[in-house]
Amino acid sequence: MTDRLKSLNKGRSFHYMKLLACGFLFVIFSGFNLYSQNILEDTLGVSDANLLFKQQALGGLTAHTEGWGFFFRRAKIVNIYRKIFWEAEAVTMHDEHEYKMADANDPNATPYYFGKLNGMEALRLGVGVSQMLWRKNDLSCTQVDVVYAAGASIAILKPVYLDIIPSSPAGNDLPVAQIYDPNNDTPANIYGRASVFDGLGQLKFYPGAYGRAGLNFDFSNRHQLVKAFEIGVVADAYSTVIPMMAFAKNNQVFVNLYVSFSLGKRWAE
Repeated sequence: MTDRLKSLNKGRSFHYMKLLACGFLFVIFSGFNLYSQNILEDTLGVSDANLLFKQQALGGLTAHTEGWGFFFRRAKIVNIYRKIFWEAEAVTMHDEHEYKMADANDPNATPYYFGKLNGMEALRLGVGVSQMLWRKNDLSCTQVDVVYAAGASIAILKPVYLDIIPSSPAGNDLPVAQIYDPNNDTPANIYGRASVFDGLGQLKFYPGAYGRAGLNFDFSNRHQLVKAFEIGVVADAYSTVIPMMAFAKNNQVFVNLYVSFSLGKRWAE
């Protein structure tokens, strides 16, 4: 009889412990829901705690190991952990062998890159996925996402024009803007860089593709705003070798590290 009473008392104690644990969890989740609702009310000005963002748009500046540019990105928010986006980006592309020179005899002469055949811009248009790695549990925290994107890349080349000093017995001819000819033009007859508008009517286009992978850090202190920087690697591959330099090996594939800063917003449909 004594053992049976002990067993009944033990069962009742366990039952009371379960009720206490359930009550404790109820209080914790109630407080969490109230806290989440307060965040939404403070930041969004609404009382609907179930409100979810569905769209996001942002733009900004980017710099990579061979140039700089700007970009725009529009995303559909699938859930709080995943976004699907499309992006457009335009960046300058330089060659690692570029060497800037200037006419030492005339301080007014504009500097130029000796041996550079074409200036290059890359225009990218693609789609990607952003997957959350570290959630922003507090407005003072930083959210970390991993970003993947791929799409079309078009290399736009403009021939380099230089101010060339014509050979003349008098030696007093004014410089003339001409396309740089590596077979005939040397630092001895190059005065400097011509106008950036020279050669706009002679653009050439080279199709290709690109891919990127990076980490995005959103440190905005408001849920509906985006303030982020991103670091990663981006690669462009084209259908043929891009003729940028005269006295160096030209590339068909360009791989660069990049960092970008962006501002934007989120909203519900």
